Amino acid sequence: MANGGNRPIAPIRKLIAAVLGTLATFIVLFGLGMTSWAIVALGVALLVLAVALGTVRGGGRTWVVGLGHVHSASEPPTQYAFGRCELQLVIDAPGLPPRSKKIIEPRVPVAKWPSLGQALPVRVALNDQRHVRVLWDEVPTHAETAAAAADLPPEYADPDPVDEVLIAQETPPWADRAPDDDFRDDFPPAPDPLLDDVTGLPDEREPVVVHHRPGRPVVLEGQVVEPTSTGPLPRRATPAPRPPAEERFDPVDVPLDDPDAETPPTPEELDEAIFGPAGDEPAEVATPISGVGITLLVTDLDRSLDFYRDLGFAELDRGNGNAVLISGATRLVLRQVTGAAPISRRLVHVNLEVDDIQAAYERLRGSGVRFTYAPRVVNRGSKLEVWAAAFRDPDGHGVALTQWRTLADA
Repeated sequence: MANGGNRPIAPIRKLIAAVLGTLATFIVLFGLGMTSWAIVALGVALLVLAVALGTVRGGGRTWVVGLGHVHSASEPPTQYAFGRCELQLVIDAPGLPPRSKKIIEPRVPVAKWPSLGQALPVRVALNDQRHVRVLWDEVPTHAETAAAAADLPPEYADPDPVDEVLIAQETPPWADRAPDDDFRDDFPPAPDPLLDDVTGLPDEREPVVVHHRPGRPVVLEGQVVEPTSTGPLPRRATPAPRPPAEERFDPVDVPLDDPDAETPPTPEELDEAIFGPAGDEPAEVATPISGVGITLLVTDLDRSLDFYRDLGFAELDRGNGNAVLISGATRLVLRQVTGAAPISRRLVHVNLEVDDIQAAYERLRGSGVRFTYAPRVVNRGSKLEVWAAAFRDPDGHGVALTQWRTLADA
């Protein structure tokens, strides 16, 4: 907070004090010349009042520093470095309710000209919220804002620096392996419980070459540790002969399909075989934007809720001074502010798309909505045209019923 008791005296007070002091001096001299002490006392009193106006400051105000969100701003001059700016701000200060305030700044640098949605540092009087001052010395220029965005540290230049920090971990043992190196021989084998008691196994064994014969196997190279069986190898069983009667079979004539008798497929069957059944719709491709929401500043929340409920919106949520309405995939946020100025239709315009604009127009007109104009074509391209019927909500926001039609349908 800051105290405004040390603020400078207004120039108009200095001018009034100078004029009153000159008049008081003349009255004192006139009273002395006429030896009238009453006139002299009147002149002295006026002189004291003039001195008080020129030197004594008024009672200080208590200020609080907050933010002013730019809702609308006039266009900057193109040929001068300073200009007169008309601002519509939504004041957000600690300890004070949100309030919409229109201020006029007579001398604003073009390099610091505010844009829609920008947050400006402001100073608001606690005892009288009508006194708002923008702290232009603390507002950065457009060049400084661009330079600050360009001077970000290198770690913030990557797309997802926070995710890299959160998932940082030690390198796993298999990180340096080649993709085709799934098995490696440099690791010791797993212990075998069956071989724990066996000691003295030779590291290398001599290969044994055995030639199998019908009588018995013959060792050509090496020495066999385990004795081999000396019995003859088993012979393959000979199948029993089948009687001649069982080997007979009667030939069966199976008619083959005539290729000329097959009917060719229809175009619909070909399309179904290539593209699938007609009822199967292709899966929707995920898009980065799933919907569009609108936020409107209103002066009477209950009145606006009743108005938009009549248009077809349903209340989804409600808080202190705000409400969320929904209709299909569209969400409308209503936020109540006090003292909001009338909204220019060029800045805010809400389009409500309907399937039958004439039926929606007749329904709302019958419920008491006053339309600016009936359904008509407001935009036409090479393939589409837009039909619209416009009206306004209780706070002056421009609203229109719209329907897209192809030129072939029209």
